[in-house]
Formats: sequence, structure tokens, C-alpha cells
Amino acid sequence: MKNFSENSKNESIIRPTVLEVNLKNIENNILQFKKKLKGLNFMAVVKANAYGLGSIEVSNLAIRCGAKYLCVATIEEGIEIRNKGIDIPILVLGGILPGQYNICSKYNLDFTISNMLFFRQLCSSIDNNSVIKLHLNIDTGMNRIGISPDEIYQFIYLYKKHINNIKLNGIWTHFPSADSSERSFSLKQIEIFKKVVNILKKEVNEKIIVHAANSAATISIPESYFDMVRIGLGLYGYYDNIGFKNIIDLQPAVTWKTGIVCIRQVAKGESIGYGRTYITVKNSKIGTIPVGYADGYNRLLSNRGFVLVNGKRANVVGRVCMDQTMIDLSDINDVHEGEDVILLGAQGNDTISMYKLCELIDTIPNEVLVNISKRVPRVYI
Repeated sequence: MKNFSENSKNESIIRPTVLEVNLKNIENNILQFKKKLKGLNFMAVVKANAYGLGSIEVSNLAIRCGAKYLCVATIEEGIEIRNKGIDIPILVLGGILPGQYNICSKYNLDFTISNMLFFRQLCSSIDNNSVIKLHLNIDTGMNRIGISPDEIYQFIYLYKKHINNIKLNGIWTHFPSADSSERSFSLKQIEIFKKVVNILKKEVNEKIIVHAANSAATISIPESYFDMVRIGLGLYGYYDNIGFKNIIDLQPAVTWKTGIVCIRQVAKGESIGYGRTYITVKNSKIGTIPVGYADGYNRLLSNRGFVLVNGKRANVVGRVCMDQTMIDLSDINDVHEGEDVILLGAQGNDTISMYKLCELIDTIPNEVLVNISKRVPRVYI
């Protein structure tokens, strides 16, 4: 196995703990989605620093692969991308405050109308010399942000009054359960959404992009495609529902790795780590790896997680610390300080899958990815 000191010739990357991002796998995932879409356009969801993988790198790759829009959650995320010279349309999916529309205009960001009160405040404060770009969110059952379907005529009335200052680029909705094998709720949302879209198109004679499908819906609900889809988690090679693997072949884009910095022999009956939560049941070989909850390695993995060393599993023993974690190497032969350790990904004939990691800490792939902290260098391969 590799020694982490030999992993990189890049002197700017000193830590043995790195997140390897496989851009080829992301490209493969985009191509897999495009086969399903058969010419339909897609938005690349690069919010939260592209789910922790690097918004600039992923955005540039997605654009090369045909993305027509980028989606972010906040104005700051959109500005960061704009400042890197990326000029395709960017939609701020999350709500903004009425007074922030000028910032969106300055950086040419589309933003979401999150509720009617917001839209009224916006219309009353908009500068007559400004032109702002909007996407209207229709709440069809998520109950998070968006106007009610019953408010569409109120929206249209105000929009027409301010049509010289407002460019309505899109209308969208979101699914809370597109990853479920039970599709009835999502199909009901689609019917509600279609009715609103038809009203809007009848009343407003403009080209408006209609989009609804997230990654899960793009995989399992073709009725939700409309003009464009929004691909987020699937872009990075993970499924909202592992059963979707039978529908589309996505490749995980990350390998999270570190290295052993210390190995010590610990006698039977000794305690390991804070709180003395693990007591050795035999004479043991304990390794320390320089990764902890400050890096995003969840503290819930204390005494229950495992890593791969020389292609074999080594259990986490004791509490995960802020910067370090201890692992039991007793059953692994020929292991030395400097040995590569896999936290997420494959080594030899074994794999620590994203789904196993999620099972151990009762979460979802999205949270695991975005919680890998910025102090973990991203290495692109």
C-alpha cells in the first residue's frame, strides 16, 4: 500500500488527510443522466461548494459537459462563482431579502421568489432603472418556501404591473419524496404544478423555463422533466435511494483518505481516548490517524466506525477527537506509520461505501459530503 508521504508532489498539500475528487467519474455521471434526458437541458446544482467537492472545479466541468444553468443556495455562493469568470446563468435557489435584489442584479444572478409577502415588498422597493431576473417557486407540497398555487393570479397581477423591471426566467417546484418507490404524492405535485404553469403561460406571453426534477425525480419520475432538470447529489455519484442503482449507473466521485501517524502497543485492560470509553480486551496494536470531527469525521463513529488499512478493516476505538482518531490494528500484519488509511472509498478488495457510513451515523450522503471541512485539501484526479 502507498505511504501517504509519497502521495503528492504538490508542496501546498502537506496534510495526509485529503479528499480525492474524481472528475472523470463526475463526467461519467453527467453523461449517464444525459442518456436519460435525450437532449433535455440540465442545471448543475453546485450549492454548498458543490456538496463539498469544489464549486469552481465542478461548475467548469459541468459547463463543458453541457450544463445550461448553475444552481446555488445563497447569493455569496453565486458571487464566488461569478468572480471566477463563469458567465452562464446562475439561480439562487434559497430565498433572499427584498433589499438584496440589487446585489443579484450587480452579479447577474437569478433569484427565487419565495413567498408573496416577499414579492410585494420587492415590487414596492424596486428601482425603476433596475431589471431583475426571477424564478417563481410554487409550493406543491414541500411546505418550505414558495407561493401557494392559489396565489398565482396575485403574482401575475403584480408581475404585469412591474414587467418593465422584472424578467421572469423560470418557474419551478420541488419534491420532498421523489426517492420513494411510492410515487403518488410526487405525481399529485406534478398535476398541481402543471395547472399553475398553464395559467402562467396563458397570462404571460414570455419564454419561461419550467423545471421540477431533482436528481431522484430525474432518475425515477420522467413525468417531472418539463424544460430542464436540476441534478445535485447524482452529479457526485450518489443515490437518494440505493435501489436506483438498477436504473442508472453512477460512479462515486470521492475517496477520503488519511495516513497513520503513530502506532503503539497497548496492554490488555488499558483505556483508549477521552472518557475511557474503550478498554482493550487483549494486548493490542493501536494506530492514530490525523482526522477528527473538525475534519467532518463524525463523532458518532466513536467505537462503531471502521477504516481500511492494507485492504482490511480496522475498527475505530475510543472517542473520535477533534483532530485525531484511534484505530485497532491488532489483526493487520505488516502495517507501519505512514500507511494509507481509507475513510470513505475502496482499498484492495474492500470498500467503505457512502451508504454504510450513513447507516452508522443515521444520516444521508448529502450531509456526509458537505460536512467534510474546508481544512481537508481537495485533490482533483
